[in-house]
Amino acid sequence: MCVFLSKQVKDALDYIQAIDVQEIENELEASRAFYEKFIPMAGEEEAVFQVNDLEILSFDQKINIRIYRPSKDMELPAVIYFHGGWFNAGSLETHDRPLRKLSNLSGAIVIAVDYRLAPEHPFPGGVNDGYGALNWVMNNAESLGIDLKRLAIAGDSAGGALAAVITRKAIQDHLQGILCQVLVYPVTDASLKTASWKEFEGGPVLDYEGAVNAWDLYLSNNEDKKNPDASPLCANHLAGIPKSLIIIAECDPLRDEAVLYAEKLQNEGVEVKQSMYHGMVHGFFQMGGIIDEGNYAIEEAAQFLFQNFNRKLG
Repeated sequence: MCVFLSKQVKDALDYIQAIDVQEIENELEASRAFYEKFIPMAGEEEAVFQVNDLEILSFDQKINIRIYRPSKDMELPAVIYFHGGWFNAGSLETHDRPLRKLSNLSGAIVIAVDYRLAPEHPFPGGVNDGYGALNWVMNNAESLGIDLKRLAIAGDSAGGALAAVITRKAIQDHLQGILCQVLVYPVTDASLKTASWKEFEGGPVLDYEGAVNAWDLYLSNNEDKKNPDASPLCANHLAGIPKSLIIIAECDPLRDEAVLYAEKLQNEGVEVKQSMYHGMVHGFFQMGGIIDEGNYAIEEAAQFLFQNFNRKLG
């Protein structure tokens, strides 16, 4: 139960409350524009050694990626990252500033994937784009200066769902080199039946009505709510998943499904670090310009990645 919200959190919520997109008549486009206006909350744009935008083929689809390189060194580790946005919003821009920090602090190349969005491209479009992007990175590792023995998969919110699914698929397909995953307040369960969804059904940031709408836009078939490629919590046979960091916001309707997924991984022998950020709301990872804990979460993720990329194997 969140009985206290800090001044910084209240300032962030006031900022969100003041966002105005009334001039946009289309509801979906207005929602997407609303999310783009979160960008300044991440703080100033940090310089990175090199940032490149590329269009790649993910299976038979063209998608965009953004590559953050922290140094000129070759054979660097790499993180494939999936942005949040309820599967129907978000972009390379919404997460640009946090990912710049993540690349610099972790010393890793970060590859942000601009997967196709629902409802134009419903499930499993985003999953397929993400898995295709992972394969593209692995096939082009040498030219990208990536060490194929040191890979990670990460994402926040809906992107956390994609990251969890793609990590599981990669392990099941015996893809080598994925040493860890980072899931930031991940979506894991389409049922919306956890206690935290009841506790925070009216928000802040996310609310129950918006969640129902998001799942309706993402899933063409109601039965897919139980599909583990949509709801990671429905997956079985999770043994073999690499070390995982799961960052959780206490005042977030997604809190309990993140905890349940962490516990399910642990029950199957996966080494998991649950990191609960008390008094935090959904989206704080993108709010480091207002909320200190947003930067702390980026730092924690970067430290976790660095430690796993640089640990001695075998």
